[in-house]
Amino acid sequence: MTLRFPAVAALLGGTVLALIAAFAVAAPAAAETSTVWLCRPGQAGDPCGGRTDAPIDCFYVYPTASLEQATNADFDTSAELRAVARAQAGPFGAQCTVWAPVYRQVTLRALFNPPAEGVGAARDLAYQDIENAWDDYLANHNDARGVVLIGHSQGTRMLRSLIRNRIDGKPVQAQLVSALLIGGDVLVPKGATVGGDFASVPACTDAEQLGCVIAYSSFTRTPPANTHFGRAPQSPDISEVRGTLPYGPGYEVLCTNPASLRDNADAPIHAIVEGREIDGLDAHCTGGDAPHVLQVGGVAAALLPALPDQTWGTHLLDINLAQQDLVHLVAGQSVAYRRR
Repeated sequence: MTLRFPAVAALLGGTVLALIAAFAVAAPAAAETSTVWLCRPGQAGDPCGGRTDAPIDCFYVYPTASLEQATNADFDTSAELRAVARAQAGPFGAQCTVWAPVYRQVTLRALFNPPAEGVGAARDLAYQDIENAWDDYLANHNDARGVVLIGHSQGTRMLRSLIRNRIDGKPVQAQLVSALLIGGDVLVPKGATVGGDFASVPACTDAEQLGCVIAYSSFTRTPPANTHFGRAPQSPDISEVRGTLPYGPGYEVLCTNPASLRDNADAPIHAIVEGREIDGLDAHCTGGDAPHVLQVGGVAAALLPALPDQTWGTHLLDINLAQQDLVHLVAGQSVAYRRR
């Protein structure tokens, strides 16, 4: 089945409206509360499927989606959060029990119209919510089960810090089935598959490998020089809560093709858009001195829009474009984890 433009347009419609709304006037953020779960097993109307009997868990952190007009969102389980969770995390509900906390993320408005003081403190607040939710999940809900981490965009940036601060080298690392860190530029030393962001959590190079990372950002055209993704930062990104992530000329962005983990070679990828399984795409990871991204081609690629512009590539569809492959990988890793 080839990709049809109406299906893509329908998926992107709410996000386009969200980007427009992001420029409106700010309002104050809500006060901190205990963990609010957007998705949890057995929850009525759960956008992630609500499954309670899967053999492993998934801990999902959604991307920038909030239409609220503050710098930080509040804890409302708003319609836009439910929509993105349904599109991104819902298909994984067949393989894992999905837990997804609501967090006071940096909103779309603040992303595209940042306050004069910047968003460093706002990112710290968002990360603290994720760390608190992770602690709650481990203490009260995990029951020593294996867990897949799933993030996209701002969600991936939160999970990079969570793994670095709370999982890498800690006893709970033994429960890490894998981490799908999409659209957020995971860093490794040049030519390496481990190091950089994480000291002991490597890139996935085999479909049944456990405790590893799958990471990429998708583009249908060669990324421009001012691309938002694919190049290691050359200056520090310091914040009080998250600590300092790597930067500088010794690092590169990790790209793992979920359809060709061992070789990162050109291979068919399989999308899910609005619940429909879609073929007609292929992808490979670029390398060398160019930005390291998942270059998407095939007969359907020409219909994929770059939003807000070419510097973002097909960022809004990062997970969806290879979602069948990602779900299949999680299924195989679940079997491998339980066998171990």
